[in-house]
Amino acid sequence: MGGNLQRFTHQDYVRALPNPIKTLPETLGQEKILILIDERKVSFSQENLDRLVDVPSLQARFVAINVDEYLDDPENIVIDDDIREELLRSEIGNSAKLGIIELMDLEALSGLPERSALIGSILEETDSNLLNLDGGVVKTLITHAMSIASKISLFNKYHSLLDTDEVRCVLDNLPKPFSEIKTGHKRLKLENTDENRELVGWLDSRNIISSWSESGSSTGYIKVNLYRR
Repeated sequence: MGGNLQRFTHQDYVRALPNPIKTLPETLGQEKILILIDERKVSFSQENLDRLVDVPSLQARFVAINVDEYLDDPENIVIDDDIREELLRSEIGNSAKLGIIELMDLEALSGLPERSALIGSILEETDSNLLNLDGGVVKTLITHAMSIASKISLFNKYHSLLDTDEVRCVLDNLPKPFSEIKTGHKRLKLENTDENRELVGWLDSRNIISSWSESGSSTGYIKVNLYRR
């Protein structure tokens, strides 16, 4: 209880400061620094960010609190993708998260499955049109997505960034029955869902499958006809 009272006192003191302090004192403890950050009572600068280099969580918090200022001029503040990943896990809005993703090296995601899954989940939930997405990145996002539903959702969303060979490569790496969508004599059945109807719709329009239809039974499914060669 004494600690809570002490923190309350520090917070009251910080709130009473007329202006943000320009430079973080080197001897200030992490708890007091956090209060200064949360109360926006410390200037957002590279110098102050560098003073937190040994505490990445505080660096991420500092940028998160000032994320609009950071995104207005990201070249003015130097952070790495590890800090940006922490920002994506924070409570900043989706618009800001998309801005953060656009600044990241997405080509590196193939060796970072957790970061890839995180970014994929954000993109799945948002109306995004990122400039740094290409076929290779999309394949990585689909590969590392946490669920089949997420994989299909991302596939549907970004298939236009994939050429035909890349589409077939993604299909090959999905579980059955999706991996069986290739040339051959099979007639496949998919669960009749909105996502799967969207999937077969564009696969048909891109001439990757021959045709598809919905069954008329009460346990409806999607029938997929393949090209034989």
